Amino acid sequence: MAPAELGVEIARRIAAREGVETAALNPPLHAVVDVDALESLIHSRPDERTDFTGVVSFAYGEYTVTVDHTGSVSITPLEDADPNPGDGPGRQFEYSSQ
Repeated sequence: MAPAELGVEIARRIAAREGVETAALNPPLHAVVDVDALESLIHSRPDERTDFTGVVSFAYGEYTVTVDHTGSVSITPLEDADPNPGDGPGRQFEYSSQ
């Protein structure tokens, strides 16, 4: 997955769960998470080095969105989400807009 597509992929998956178009997401994804920062963390440029090997999880509406270091995206209902999706202490990064 190309770096510029990560935010689009997340929005598409949430929209599919909600049964709406991505433009109809409320709030918009960028209001909940800094998509540029997420993309920079997951897909660093060739001239940058990142040792990130964990996961990033954040709440969006009724879902937990999890992106791992490879760019794999999962959307899970909050009640079904793994409370500790990382590889152990210090490997999990969470963001909440609340």
